[in-house]
Amino acid sequence: MSHKKMNCWFAAWGIMKMAYLVQFQINIFALGVLFALYLFVRASKLRTFSGNIILWIIYATGASIILEPLTWIFDGMMFPGAYFLEYSTNFLLFLVGPVIGGVLLSYVDYRIFKDQRRIRSKMYYQQASVLTFFILLYNLYNPIYFRINPLTNGFNSGPLKELHYVVLAAFYVYMVFFVWKHRQKIPVQETLIFVLCFLSPIAGMVIQMFDSKLHFSWTSIVLGLLLVYVFLETVPSEEDHLTKLFNRRSYETELSHLLKSGKEFGVFIFDLNNFKEINDEHGHQKGDEVIVAFGRALEKIFSEKGLASRLGGDEFAVILRGGDKKVERYIHQLSTLLHQEKDPVVASLTFSYGYQHYHQDMTMDDLYTLADGKMYLHKKASKEIQLS
Repeated sequence: MSHKKMNCWFAAWGIMKMAYLVQFQINIFALGVLFALYLFVRASKLRTFSGNIILWIIYATGASIILEPLTWIFDGMMFPGAYFLEYSTNFLLFLVGPVIGGVLLSYVDYRIFKDQRRIRSKMYYQQASVLTFFILLYNLYNPIYFRINPLTNGFNSGPLKELHYVVLAAFYVYMVFFVWKHRQKIPVQETLIFVLCFLSPIAGMVIQMFDSKLHFSWTSIVLGLLLVYVFLETVPSEEDHLTKLFNRRSYETELSHLLKSGKEFGVFIFDLNNFKEINDEHGHQKGDEVIVAFGRALEKIFSEKGLASRLGGDEFAVILRGGDKKVERYIHQLSTLLHQEKDPVVASLTFSYGYQHYHQDMTMDDLYTLADGKMYLHKKASKEIQLS
């Protein structure tokens, strides 16, 4: 190939890339938002069933936003494997629509009923996805949704393509109806957020019907997802105002999630020894400083495998994921870290603790009662040693 032809080829490729960037700039922006949202969800130490569903929605929506431009890019291209790429990306794009709808409805259902078993019994509302998958298999032999011309590798709509989008739109309309039907079970603000979340994809589909180059049908889901995460998944009440650890509500949320998931874990209950005397002798400000220092130490020791919470006053809890039974190692590390503090009051601080490993059929109250009982036995033994 001559230098002149090569220069023309590179120039044409550069123009084509720029055209793609302009055409799919909304997709690129939406992917950026999804990635940021993914980082925020993954950074949170609080693991909840609803948070996991949010991650699934992010994965499925991200896939749709990537697949949509690819169906355009491969359309009409002629190179080895181009036909397979064009057909498979369209196949997956048709399939991902009902997948996203089903997972979104699962999220709403869980927010309303707080029942993981109910979601699983409904197959995460993926019945439409299963039906679509079999229709797409049938489409391989009798194109009713779409057809790819093997000679030109060009996309052609099938006679029932519009039916697919009507079904998707009906899915989102049903979601609005579902939320409205159960609106008394959730706050008004939450109802409004869900309605806006589900109406935006419908609006995106309508806009794209008039101009197929305006890629709003999938990217509009990102807007709804952002609203859901900001207003429903990140709330200030998760944090204890003094220590910045998680509070009792977050502790109970995480514990409830683990109880339903069946994963292995254990619970520590901590209580500071002679805390009343510290307040009486040094004042409440110093008492607050001691509380903060102890919370900071808990966070440092348990940051990788546990979730540290302040339940109230000088009572703390740690949920230890995985249920590591070498609890004495953590206690030794915690005591050593406190003794290394420059503040002499913190350095001389002692604490009582109780640990309970989760066993099948234990309730939240069972775990707390058993761990708390062990903590009081430890505190009683400590006092007897001091008096002897």
